[in-house]
Amino acid sequence: MSPLGGLVGHVLRLPVEPSEPPLAVFSADLGDVSSVLPNLCGPECLGNLDGTGTGVDPERSALVAVAEALERYANCVYDERQFIWATADELGPEALDPDTLPRCSEAEFADPDCPVTRPDRAARMRWVRGVHLGTGEPRWVPAVLVYMHLPAHAGERFTRPISTGSAAHPDPAVAVCGALCEVIERDAISITWLQRLALPRLELDTVSPQLQRYLDLSAGRDVTVHLFDATTDVGIPTVYGVSVAPDHPTCRTVVSCATGLDPQVAAAKAICETVSERIALHGTPPPGEDVRAFGGVSDGAAYMSAPQRAAAFDFLLDSPARRRISAMPTLSTGDPVADLRLVSARLAACELDAYIVDLTPDEALRTGMTVVRAVVPGLQPLSFSYLARYLGHPRLYQAPVRMGYPSRPEAELNAWPQPFA
Repeated sequence: MSPLGGLVGHVLRLPVEPSEPPLAVFSADLGDVSSVLPNLCGPECLGNLDGTGTGVDPERSALVAVAEALERYANCVYDERQFIWATADELGPEALDPDTLPRCSEAEFADPDCPVTRPDRAARMRWVRGVHLGTGEPRWVPAVLVYMHLPAHAGERFTRPISTGSAAHPDPAVAVCGALCEVIERDAISITWLQRLALPRLELDTVSPQLQRYLDLSAGRDVTVHLFDATTDVGIPTVYGVSVAPDHPTCRTVVSCATGLDPQVAAAKAICETVSERIALHGTPPPGEDVRAFGGVSDGAAYMSAPQRAAAFDFLLDSPARRRISAMPTLSTGDPVADLRLVSARLAACELDAYIVDLTPDEALRTGMTVVRAVVPGLQPLSFSYLARYLGHPRLYQAPVRMGYPSRPEAELNAWPQPFA
């Protein structure tokens, strides 16, 4: 880290509104990475790649911000010599099967403004080497599912790349486990919102010291965070948060979500992320009223945070279901490798293939960090593009039933844009 030649120029502590819990929120400035990565476009199209860290401990929050900046940088670093050009048919079983990828529905594809195409086994595309998590065998993975800001060619326009499934950590097992948990989390976010699942509100009958610190800091504020059990059929504890500031003139409702092996940690993280989310949204200009044009990370969140759209969250806030947090399983073993095996086994039990690609750049290697990307085609992706919500993916309709909820057909899915950012 250096303002002269470091990957991260500086780390700044961001102001928190008096109505918010007084958490430490830091931003790590990544700067204009296109100046050293000639394959990238400039900052006007890259957007903000800075990392953010939030928590009760300022030093740890600053470190998390730097780690996230490194993670985002690694998502942009590639060399065309890493890739091979081929079709899925040519690669056969050595490649991820495009037929398993999430896809839009026929109605979405019929829209002339749909920004994605159907995955095509016969289309030539770039592939990067990864491994199949279950077998450990090498597999080719479409490069557009791995790298951000990779200009897509004709056969690669079946997805809208976002950062889901990226993680950085000194311990490779922790990095891979974290990446997988984020993919599971995003699956829960998408299914909860699109299917309008009336999740059970969490009753905090037992509270860890870490979670208690967040609850104490949140007490007596003008913002209330409601927590829900969003654990899917995969079985990894997931907590969905709805933060409500009833008197805020522009940013009334924001959402968060966290998946982890300890529900107490997930609940604390869900509370934590609502604070940084509000900071981000306070500086975000309104996206306009045409939701069909939404495609940016914060478009839906900024739009849905407005007070006049508060009723869109009633399916959660009015849910009669309750669940004690003590009833959520604590799966953490204390051993990173055992934790990773547990998550891998849960995915395998649901017949969900997972692929891991090592993104670690030289800058990370020099500091002892590992950066990875996890791809789980069978899970429902998070999408910020209203015209490409992947409503044709079978997972969207099958998972609610496995979780004990009714499944809505496409015509009855939530028409409001995704509020998560």
